[in-house]
Formats: sequence, C-alpha cells, structure tokens
Amino acid sequence: MESLKCFVACSKPVGFSHLTNYKDQIQGFKTPVFNPRPTSLRSKSCSLSNTRLGTIFPRASGASQVELTKDQLFTKPAAKEKDDSSDRMETLIKEIKNKFRSMDDGETSPSAYDTAWVARIKSESDPTKPQFPTCLDWVRANQLEDGSWGEPTFYLLYDRLVNTLSCVLALKMWNAGHEQIEKGLEYLRENMEKIEEESRGLITVGFELVFPWMLNEAKDLGLDLPYDLPCLQDIFKFREKKMKRIPIEVMHSVHTTLLYNLEGLQDVVQWNRILNLQSRDGSFLSGPAATAVAYMHTKDKKCLEFLTFVVNRFGDSVPCQYPIDLLERIWAVDAIQRLGIDHHFSAEISDVLDYVYANAGKEGTSWGRDNPVPDIDDTCMALRLMRLHGYPVSSDVLEYFKDDDGNLICFPGQTHRGVSDMYNLYRYTQVGFPGEKILKDAKIFVLDYLHNCVKNNDLNDKWSLKKSLDKEVKRVLEVGWRESFNRLEAREYVDQYGENDVWIAKNIYWMYNVNDPRYLELAKLDYNKLQVQYTTEINSILEWWNGCGFDDPLVSNDCPKETHFAISATLYEPQYAAARVAYTKCNCIENLIKDLFENHDSIDDLKLFTQAVKRWDKSMIRSLPSKIKATFFGIYETMNEIAVQVSMAQDKDMRAYLHDLRVKQIEHYMKKREMPGGNNLLEEMEDSKTDFGVAVRIIPALFLLGERLNEFSFRSLDHNSEIQNHLSSFLSLFTDIHNHKDLVVICANEKNISEKEAVAYLNNIMEEDFDELAHDVLKPGLVPRICRRLMLEHARVVQYFNSEKMRDQNVRKEVIQGDMKRMFTPI
Repeated sequence: MESLKCFVACSKPVGFSHLTNYKDQIQGFKTPVFNPRPTSLRSKSCSLSNTRLGTIFPRASGASQVELTKDQLFTKPAAKEKDDSSDRMETLIKEIKNKFRSMDDGETSPSAYDTAWVARIKSESDPTKPQFPTCLDWVRANQLEDGSWGEPTFYLLYDRLVNTLSCVLALKMWNAGHEQIEKGLEYLRENMEKIEEESRGLITVGFELVFPWMLNEAKDLGLDLPYDLPCLQDIFKFREKKMKRIPIEVMHSVHTTLLYNLEGLQDVVQWNRILNLQSRDGSFLSGPAATAVAYMHTKDKKCLEFLTFVVNRFGDSVPCQYPIDLLERIWAVDAIQRLGIDHHFSAEISDVLDYVYANAGKEGTSWGRDNPVPDIDDTCMALRLMRLHGYPVSSDVLEYFKDDDGNLICFPGQTHRGVSDMYNLYRYTQVGFPGEKILKDAKIFVLDYLHNCVKNNDLNDKWSLKKSLDKEVKRVLEVGWRESFNRLEAREYVDQYGENDVWIAKNIYWMYNVNDPRYLELAKLDYNKLQVQYTTEINSILEWWNGCGFDDPLVSNDCPKETHFAISATLYEPQYAAARVAYTKCNCIENLIKDLFENHDSIDDLKLFTQAVKRWDKSMIRSLPSKIKATFFGIYETMNEIAVQVSMAQDKDMRAYLHDLRVKQIEHYMKKREMPGGNNLLEEMEDSKTDFGVAVRIIPALFLLGERLNEFSFRSLDHNSEIQNHLSSFLSLFTDIHNHKDLVVICANEKNISEKEAVAYLNNIMEEDFDELAHDVLKPGLVPRICRRLMLEHARVVQYFNSEKMRDQNVRKEVIQGDMKRMFTPI
C-alpha cells in the first residue's frame, strides 16, 4: 500500500502535470461546496417533476421511474417562519442541554401508594404523631373527585385501587380525614368488581401480593368493603399460590425482586435477616413503601435516613422508586436518538453514558445505581447505547437473566415476559459482535416471541403505557438496525413518540426527563430544517449532473436524486453536507462507468478510455463516440474538483492517491470485460468484492467528514483495510443472494448442493461479514468513529436498493417514491 508520504512524489498523470501544487487550484475555493459549476458540455435542465431517478450500484435493469414534483419533494418555509423556527430551535436546544446537565437522581411523579405507607411511620419522639407529617398532609390534599387516589391524567383500575386502599389505611391509622376515608371506601366498593373486566396484562407490579395484604388490614380495621367478591377471592388464591412458590431461604439470602414488595410479604419476612440484603443507600430496591415497612419492623437507622432523604427531596411526598438515575438517563438518550436530534447533544450524551458505564453493575443495569437487582430491559438498553457509542461492553452479562430453559427473562425467577423487555433485547441482539453466541441464540427466541405477540395482538406492556408500542414493535420487525435509514426512522418515531406516556411500577408514574414535549417539538423543527439543507444539496447536484451532460439519454438513464436521498437519510447530520455531495457524485459516476464497461460494444473503445483515464489525458478520447466523450469529460472535471476539495480538507495533496483508486477500479472493469467468468467460488467471491468499487465510491466522501486522518487512521480505512474487506464481502454476498446471481449458482455447482443450500451457506458467511463490519465500526478505537460509520451507512444504502423486494420494478417505484415523499414532506 502506498504511504501517505509518497502521494506528492508519485508520477503525475498528464491531467495533473500543469499543477505544481494543489493549492494553485484552490484560490477562492471554499468547502463545503454546494453549487459547483464544472466545465459544461451543454446546458440542460433536469426537472424534478419528470426526471428519472438514479440507482446506486448494482443497478437493476429498468430502474424505477419515480415521479415526484418539486413541490412534493421540497417545500421551503417563508423567511419569517424560518427565523421564528430557528429562534425556537435555539431555545429548545439550550433548555434540553440544561436538562441533561442537571440530571441527578431522577425527576418523577409522586406515588400516593408509597407516600401513604411512609405516612404510617410513627415519630421517634412522639408515637402519637407521624414521623413525616407532610406525607400525611399530601395524602389528604390529593384525593381525586371520584374518591380515588392515583395518577390524575391517566386512568388504570389497578393503579387507582392500590393507591386508594393504601391512602385510606393511612388516614384510618391516624384517625384523620373521615369524609375522605368514606369517599375512598365508596370508590373501592363501586370499582373492585371491575377487576374482572381489566386486562391482566396491565396489572401493576406486585398487585397480587400487596393488595390482598392491605385488604386483610382493612378487614381487621372493620372497614366496609365487599371482601367476598369472586374476583377478590381469585386474587387471594393467586397470592396463596405465589407465596407457596416463594423460596423462603433464597428470599433471605439473595437479592431478588421480592425485596421491592416487602409490605405485601410481612407474614413471611424474617426481619433480622432481611436487613442483610439492604441496598447501599439504606433502601430495599429503592422502594419507599418496602423500606418504610422494614423500618417499622426493625427501626433501622439506614432505612430512616433513606426515607428522610427522599421526603426532603420531594418536599411532601415520595415516588414509587428512587433513585432512578440510570433508568432516566438511558431512556432519555434513546428518545432523543430515535427522534433524530442527538446531533445537537453529543457532549451531553457522552457525559450521560460515562455515568451509566461507571455505575452499571457487573450483572447488569437497574433503574438506580444502588439497586442490586438488574433487569434485562434496562440492561439491554444500556448495553446497546454504550456499544453504539464505542464503550467496551460484553453480552456475557445476559447469562444472569437465563431461565431454567435457557431463555432470557426480565428478572431472574420470573415467569412472565413483558413486551418492552423482549423488544429491547431484540434491539440489542441486532448490534452483536462476532462470537457472541448468547445474542445469536437470543435473537432466534425473541424474534419468535415478538412475532407471536403481533400475531395475537398481545402487545400490552407490563412496564409502561405507551402511545405506540405496538407500532414500534412492528417497525423493528420490518426494518432492522442494519437496514435502517436514520431520517426515515426518526420520521416514524415522531409519530410514535409519546410525550404523555406513563410508566408502571406499583402504580403509574411519570418520567419527566424521558417523556418531554420539547423533544418532540425540536424533532419536528429540526427535521424540517434539514429538509431545506438537503434541497440545497440536491439542487447543486442536479446542476452538476446536467452541466456534465449526464442527463443525456445517450449517456445515462439515471438522475442522482435517489442516491442523494439515501445518503441523506443515513449520514444525515448537517455538518456532513460536503461528504454527502461527494458521495452522491462518486457513486453516480461509478454507476456510469460500470454501465459503460458492461454494455458498450467496442472493447477497443474501452481500452482507449482506460488508457485515457490512466494518463488522465483528455486529448486521447477525441476519436471515441460522443457518449464516451461525455462520460470522460464529466468524470475528469468532477474528479479534479473533488480531489482539490479533499486535498484542502486533509491539508495534503491527495490527487494522485484518488486517481490511483480510479485507475485500479477501471482496470478491474476492463479485465472483467476481456475475460468474463470462469472462476472458482473463492476467486469469484474476490472478483465480486472488487466489482463493488467500495473504495472509489466512499473514500473521497470519507476525507470530507471533518477529520484530518493520520497515517494509522488512513491505513485502517483504505482499500486494503479489514473494514473495507468486510464491507465489500458483505455487500457482494447480499446482492448475489437477494438477486440470485452468479455466486449462488457457482457455489451450488462447486459444492454439489442445491441452490437453496448454497443460499444458506453463503448467508452464513454474509452474516459473519456483517458482524465483523459492525465490530469494526462500533468497537473502541483510535480511528474516527464517523469515518468508520460511513462504511456502515454505505452498506445500508446498497442494501436498500438491492433488497429482494426491489427486484419487482413496480414495487421498487412504489417503495422509493413513498420513502422519498415521506422524508421530504415537512412535518
């Protein structure tokens, strides 16, 4: 491989001979360039309303005729609207940055249930008074009009029942609020029997343990309730059945979720032993109710210190769990990433994930840093986010969550799975690295689980009440991480995101830093703003395309809007405009050249064309047909322009290096035209990899990503690198498998197997290549992540245009037109 140090020393082709220094060519040249004006062969317009859209290599014959009018694709806001939206965006960005920077132990809503339990604690100095009188005052002040207690903005029967009974018992204990007690009892009498109609999938955490316990307390106090209702008897039987399954010895020796429900297990808890399982902060699994009951039985000072801290933090009430620092942080980051606004908050995300990485436990991640019982939902969310951001994490931690059958469960010992935890497990399996068997096995299991949930319309989650969880699940099953286009996924999530979503523990609660209307507002404004930038870019590209004469049907039947749409939908951030433009031009040019070598009749013409490119000499093509002339002149002007732009960005002369990449690729096309086919499987696979021209398609754009690459980084990314090898291998296999091309047939013949078996064989190699590519892109390393990411985005683009459904030209047209309209229609 040529060293960077020898670029300038290399012998220059004729086309470079008149330039002694690349800086001679960049006087007045600024980057990024959205409106280049290369030497024009002729002037023609490329109408947005009727021009045929181009495809990215390998192009299916008869590429789709996608017709979108300019108004359909691009709608520019009025100047006043633009100013107002920009000001509002700046305000929102500042507010959200401040929100992330001020994250502490979590912002959440009060729990009537837990506050009532804390209100029961008797004062150390005067047992006739409550230790936390403000909690009792809060209970009295927060009864709802219908007599219940609970989340006022959302009605869930289980939530209202457990909150109301808890508050009634607290008031009764202190002989306070007689009218409120009666009103609460009236609500309970009128609504208890409705449990039969309520979905068990929406039951609050521990309801079957704590509600029967409180009913027994109410009965002992002589409160008038319909204790003999069949539905209540069923709940009592359920509790008895569950109590028999509880391993008492395990409960007192190992941290389990039972610690969160101690108030419902008072008849079996050995309080002197249970203190050995107290969390570091003095709580029992961060639960105020469980900690309050433990204090009532033990008078443990650490319990009281924890409760005092939480009451002081919230003033006059307590939440259902606290701290929730890890839960809040990872779900907030996930929300802004999925809404596509994370590019505004890179520093804040880095700080948040540093905190999560430092505080996640060896056995997984829980909702709080001092909580010793992790759950698979938060663990997979944290692992996936940290992996996507380059943290060294291992999937081995998932071994902790295996059940007796070897499948994964949310908490060890549980029997019921939730949609959310399996959904986030599946999302994590998609970013698996080579050799992570536990993720591969989990992927098979969880895919089957989620498909069954969709099939049976069983998508109620046990941990949250989300606006569109069903749509989120269906979307991830339809479009996986490796095929996803960020802008299209962000557009989907704008519709799915629930700024008013609520969460489920022992009762309903809010997560104010996760579900925030400001995230959604910024996402919409940002989406529309980026549309304007993409419009500027594509208009510049179309002017270049027409100016080069590439819109002549004799030269090409393509137009570059599809390619630009695809790279804009993946490498979407505003600062990468120059790279998007260069990527679009390089890929369109490569499509032209490859098409020329595959379809032009005269091999002698192609040989002369190849020599002209090697010497970079325009004079050599005078005798060639007009189509080849137009192609060469357009390539010549464009590649010179990009070479100068790249040299300026890297502060070194890159022209000879880029020209060498171009020559190598054209020599490959020439060799393939002269000696087609006849290779064995291994040779054909290598040939197919080279055929993709990954280096000439993406390296110029890679140099324009805002990173000046040192020798090590360059060697790790160039055409001989491992990452390019994995990318090229994956793409060649993906295309052949999905389009039933030569490799499948050669493999079947050489190994004497059926074509179906050949597809399976090649598919295994392809999956291994993608795992290696994902590892190359996501692993911690010294090579700039954005440069590695471009490799992944290119894989997504090629997959999009070469997926099996794109083989049908009518479907292809419909899909591309629909996606482009979706992306370019303002919200």
